Amino acid sequence: MTDDELLNVVRLAERARRQLEAFDAVLITELEARSVAGRLVVRGSKQLLSGLLNLSPAESSSRVRQAHELGRRISMTGEPLPPLLPLTAAARGEGSITAQHVDVIVRAMTTLRAASLPVEEQAEAEAFLVEQAHCFNPIVLAGIAKQLVETLDPDGRLADEQSQRRRRFLSCLPRGDGMYRLTADLDTETAALAMTVLHSLAAPQPTKPAAPGDVGETGQHGECGANGERDERTPGQRLHDAFRAVLKLALRSGELPTSGGVPATVLITMTAQQFETGTGLASTSYGQKLSVAQALRLADQASIAWIVHNSKGGILNYGTTRRTASTTQTLALIARDQGCAFPGCTDPPEWTEKHHIKPWAEGGPTNLDNLCLLCDHHHDRINTGGWTITMRHGLPWFTPPPWINPTQQPQRNTRP
Repeated sequence: MTDDELLNVVRLAERARRQLEAFDAVLITELEARSVAGRLVVRGSKQLLSGLLNLSPAESSSRVRQAHELGRRISMTGEPLPPLLPLTAAARGEGSITAQHVDVIVRAMTTLRAASLPVEEQAEAEAFLVEQAHCFNPIVLAGIAKQLVETLDPDGRLADEQSQRRRRFLSCLPRGDGMYRLTADLDTETAALAMTVLHSLAAPQPTKPAAPGDVGETGQHGECGANGERDERTPGQRLHDAFRAVLKLALRSGELPTSGGVPATVLITMTAQQFETGTGLASTSYGQKLSVAQALRLADQASIAWIVHNSKGGILNYGTTRRTASTTQTLALIARDQGCAFPGCTDPPEWTEKHHIKPWAEGGPTNLDNLCLLCDHHHDRINTGGWTITMRHGLPWFTPPPWINPTQQPQRNTRP
């Protein structure tokens, strides 16, 4: 070969390598569509890839994040949707940009989305960044992206109180993929309250009890609690979960104003067949679609008015059963568990939910031998993470899945 021919082969090999890497978006999207990680009792796609391919947590997180942005999506009605970043996905598929280029573009576009930039301006910004990615390496592109973000979303001047009150705003709108976009312009007082409450709940949570002598640590893509293994949630995901915990607390408090003549209530509608099989989608009074499994899990924590209808829409049964514990049962649970009962968790009783060990929908009774206190984090993960709970001498014991502890030695929370 001549030098020119050799250089051309180097370019072709690099393009082929990039195109092969771009296929990750197809594979990861398919893994998530089939819920493979859940069936293998793994927390998510990041952990699945890390264990399957011996990848670092940072590498697996990057691949999953890119797949979410560049992979094709399916609407709630089954229609195919384009990628969130279609131009970036096309350039990646052609092999003209690298994974590092994509990371820079994804970070910039995430910031611009959070700034509620008009859709047209977001599309123009993506096109500009993809064009620059063809000309510059990722380090130079990062500088260009930073300047673009600062231009399109400059820091506003500190407005006076009257101006802030006039401009305050919050909306929660569906995005078409089952998710909802929460957008808000908060005045200073509301922002101070929100950040104080949310950050108090958004601390990293241990995913399993720590061995004696373990200490917490922090990292860019995940953090440990004071007792436990790395929490793989991003800071943004932890704030999201904290916001949900605040809403659950407000609903459980019983102090919300009435709505339509009844106390604030989550109204969920499903068919008799869905209720019996636990499959399909239920509807809320606000039009949100959620799986029947999610609806029944939510019923463990809040005051639920449940309505079961036939295929024609006729009402077969209804009720306003509170699946939560009574006041005296709650006081007994607090005295017994003293907070979240999951081993190693230190959340106080105020931030816990009453968890049915045998689910209410499966005939589990609401009594002390079938209840324990769990924080929002562990309540959501206890059933999907492979843990089981058994009662011994009136106390809850937690048996870990074999991939965490091969001996599956039962454990319990031993607070001081």
